[in-house]
Amino acid sequence: MIVMPSIDLSGGSAVKRVRGVRGTGLFLGDPLKIATKLYEAGYEYLHVVDLDAAEGAGSNEPTVKGLCGIGFKWIQVGGGVRSVDKASTLLSYGASAVVVSTIFFTARKEFERILEAVGGDKVIIALDYDNNYIVRIGGWSKEAMKLGDALNEIRNYDVRGVLFTYIENEGSEKGVDMRLGEFVGYVKGLKEYAGGVSTIHDLQTLKSFGIDYTIVGMALYNGRLWGVKVV
Repeated sequence: MIVMPSIDLSGGSAVKRVRGVRGTGLFLGDPLKIATKLYEAGYEYLHVVDLDAAEGAGSNEPTVKGLCGIGFKWIQVGGGVRSVDKASTLLSYGASAVVVSTIFFTARKEFERILEAVGGDKVIIALDYDNNYIVRIGGWSKEAMKLGDALNEIRNYDVRGVLFTYIENEGSEKGVDMRLGEFVGYVKGLKEYAGGVSTIHDLQTLKSFGIDYTIVGMALYNGRLWGVKVV
């Protein structure tokens, strides 16, 4: 299983929020310097989220373009990807794949147009779910559908994979979702996870569930998992 660092962007800077709440967590500074440090440390995979674009409060596209030019083997970008133009632009910068979420539930035809335009192998669907196993969208403020139902619908499409984000523990280092193994088998492609990862034991647990990529943020930048690349 591959450990994938995350860089979340807001106002041109890198941040790590707790449960997505603005003003919480860590202010990390220059994203390009952080990404370069990660690359020089041997990390080959990177997960980038444009928080401002996700919230409809701006865009960090110039920074995303710079991150894509550093040389990572794989870089996936999410946050506000709700149109063919947006997806195509991010991929033109050198992103390996785009991560979509809200659009799958609110504008299915546009989602299908994205698949047709860029190819399903360049699309990952993020399922941000709560403690009741309900997928939440719109900054986690709205319920979309049950996690199991969403996974069944995704199976109708040929996409690169699915990113499970357990929002109850996102940014908290409180541990991973111990019931995730019940759902992983529904995914045809890549299986990714984020939310609460804090220890090697957490990583080993996710590996046992069949997760391919685990995205780490807070535990990485706090030093608890710095240097861990593969489990």
